[in-house]
Amino acid sequence: LFFLLALLPLDRSRIHWTKFLFGAIVSMLPCTLLVGISDLMLRVVPFVIVSHLLTCVLLCLGLSGLAVGLGAKLPNFREPSPSKIAAGFGGTLNLVLSGLYIVVIVSLTAVPSHFLLAATTGRHGLSMVWTEELLTRWLYAGIAASLVVGALATLVPMLIGLKAFRELEF
Repeated sequence: LFFLLALLPLDRSRIHWTKFLFGAIVSMLPCTLLVGISDLMLRVVPFVIVSHLLTCVLLCLGLSGLAVGLGAKLPNFREPSPSKIAAGFGGTLNLVLSGLYIVVIVSLTAVPSHFLLAATTGRHGLSMVWTEELLTRWLYAGIAASLVVGALATLVPMLIGLKAFRELEF
C-alpha cells in the first residue's frame, strides 16, 4: 500500500509535510481546547494560560514530528500485521523519544509555572524564599528553552525522515 504513495504524481516532501500537518492539527485542536477551558474554569492568570497553551502546541508539533519523521526513516514494509509494527524498533524508539520529549517540555514549563502560582497565592511559603519576579523570569527561561527543544524535536526528525523518504526505493 505504501508504494502507491510513491507512485502518486506528487513530490514526496509534500506527502511528508501534509502527513505531519494533519497529525499536528488533529491533535492540537482538542488538546488546546481542553487545556484552555480547564485553565479558564480554574481561573488561572492569563500569562500562565498562554504558557499552558504554548506547551500544548509544542507537544503536539514535537510528537507529530517525531512520529512522522521516525516513521519515514525507519519503515517496516515486511511486517504483515500493522499492530506489530508499533512494537518494532521504530515504534519503540518513537515511544522512548516521545516520552523523554514530554518530560523535558513539561518540566521546562510546568515546574516554574507551579512555583509561580504557589508563590502568588501564598502557598508553601514560597513568597518568602523566591520573589514573584524571579519566578516569572524562571518561567520565561523555561518557555524559551521549550521553544528551542520543541523546534529541534519537530524539525530534526522531520528533515531526517524526509531525506530517507526521498531516497526510498520501492
